[in-house]
Amino acid sequence: MSSQSQTFVAVIIVSLMALLPAFAAEPSSERPVASSLQSGEQTEVADAKQPAASPQTEAEDDDPCHSISQQNQTIDRAFDYLNTKFCQPAIWFDSFFVDDRIEEDARAGTVIRWYNDFSFYGEESFKYRANFNARLNLPGVNKRLKLILGSSEEDDLFVASKAPNTDRDREVGLRYDWYAKGRSSFNIQANLKPKVEARWRYTYPFSDNTVARFTQKLYQEKKVTGQSSELDVEHSFNETFLLRWSGAAQYENRGNGWELGSSVQLYQYISSTQAISYQGAIHSVDEPYYYIQNASVDFTYRQNFARDWLFYSVTPEYNWSKEDAVSERIHQVIITFTLEFLFQNV
Repeated sequence: MSSQSQTFVAVIIVSLMALLPAFAAEPSSERPVASSLQSGEQTEVADAKQPAASPQTEAEDDDPCHSISQQNQTIDRAFDYLNTKFCQPAIWFDSFFVDDRIEEDARAGTVIRWYNDFSFYGEESFKYRANFNARLNLPGVNKRLKLILGSSEEDDLFVASKAPNTDRDREVGLRYDWYAKGRSSFNIQANLKPKVEARWRYTYPFSDNTVARFTQKLYQEKKVTGQSSELDVEHSFNETFLLRWSGAAQYENRGNGWELGSSVQLYQYISSTQAISYQGAIHSVDEPYYYIQNASVDFTYRQNFARDWLFYSVTPEYNWSKEDAVSERIHQVIITFTLEFLFQNV
């Protein structure tokens, strides 16, 4: 066996050893979201009897799933319904795995994230990447206005199907949350590329456990005009498993045609500090002809350890990728270890 093969096998063994706590751990009853459905209903009864807020109510106000519309004139019942009945399991997973699709419309506080990826590629050896993202409320101004520090990868609808990428453009911009009322929200974002983007989102609850979310974006980046549409359907089986299907389409006027993507993601809750995400994703293009550019299957074990703001994760992945229409398809195993520092609502 060659030295490269021995190294590859060793990395796989180390990754699997890191996953052992996930399968050894017993489901914990400490999950902070488990009793939130009942507490939300109790709060409504208590508020009807007592005009003054109790300490319990004040504590619940710190929960994004009990936040009210940014339009503080009235309490929108539909928004409260979504947050209390479905938001808890979904927002816990999205917060734990740092996915903004729900938290962005709940209570958007300050988030500072610095993560380091160490990736071993079966065909491309070893790569390292570091990234710093932040969403900050500006002092002394309206809380709807936020400073955004990020990278171009965050705007990629099809990143789930792609291998970890070290080539990213840094972005600095401002986002104004115009409104988040009831089932819909709208915001405008601009950065120094220059790029201007408008985003509208609508959420529809089919039941207490199933929700659909449609997101439409229009943007202008230098001379490129584009639009994207994304549909998410989420179903919470119980307090342990949440399933999400996502479909996306994007079009730009620079001659690269339509890009299409789809992914399925299953979240598994283990304890208040451990979770697993299983995922399969595919990405295709139709120029110069239709073909699948990227596809992948992977799972991520993520754990909070030592400090509330310190996380690590291990992601074994099998990826099929094609650089362009004429290149050969690359089949490879990728194993990524991530060390992350995450501060929220500081």
